[in-house]
Amino acid sequence: MNNNPTVSETHENVIAGIVGALLFSLVGGIIWFVLYSIGIVAAISGLIGVVLAIKGYQLFAKKESVKGIIIASVIAFLVLVLAWYLCIGKDVYDAYQEWYKKGLVSETLTFVESLKAVPIFLKEPEIAAACYKDLAIGLVFALIGAIGTIITSIKNIKAKNKLFSSEPAGSATETVRENAPESAAPLRSAQLMDEKVHVYLTQNAFGHEIILRKVAKTRDELVIDGSVYAEHVLEKRVQFPYEMAVFFDGHTYEAGCNQAGRSYISIDKVLLAQKMRF
Repeated sequence: MNNNPTVSETHENVIAGIVGALLFSLVGGIIWFVLYSIGIVAAISGLIGVVLAIKGYQLFAKKESVKGIIIASVIAFLVLVLAWYLCIGKDVYDAYQEWYKKGLVSETLTFVESLKAVPIFLKEPEIAAACYKDLAIGLVFALIGAIGTIITSIKNIKAKNKLFSSEPAGSATETVRENAPESAAPLRSAQLMDEKVHVYLTQNAFGHEIILRKVAKTRDELVIDGSVYAEHVLEKRVQFPYEMAVFFDGHTYEAGCNQAGRSYISIDKVLLAQKMRF
């Protein structure tokens, strides 16, 4: 049995991912609507919406995948189109309010009636040109965000698959390990009896269990196979970022907290796992 898990072994919950993408993309749609309402070009909301949708999918699906990015991007595009349509509906509603005050029409429209009237207004060439231009710019920004995230995701997935791939006996990697410098010696056993321990992350790679944890609110520790190999003393006023690194079994294991306040574990500069620390 192979003890080195691959990325594909992590179950991808597509349904939950879709829910997450929808919820997160709604934020982008709301931003579009709010900015449009106050007269600001809302195109950047397209980029925000697709990035949030992708993050929402990955958070809920528990996996990063190209399929997930495509699904999330489609959802983000649909939400942006909906937000665009609502904005036009609001313009119709406001126009009727203004026309009613000036006596140009005998009655106003409700917001729902304004939404139903949008297709009629879009038949006007000048109105349609301006509206479709706004939509096109927003979708272009969204597409830029999707393509950039897809490229980054493909690189990460390939790197992780390479990192976790099985290594048969006599492989080049085994030769490198045999010729590698001495691995760092453990500081102590990780079995602590009287201190409270909070585990931030646990990850398996190359047949080893790697843990990033906090002990008694005073220090963070990098634990490999039940032994502490590195530690970081936490001051009263914690300063981030910081990193603990140790050479072990032919690889560089790193753990710590980045500038964004996310705890992480990486091996040979490949990010394996991260989560918000607070």
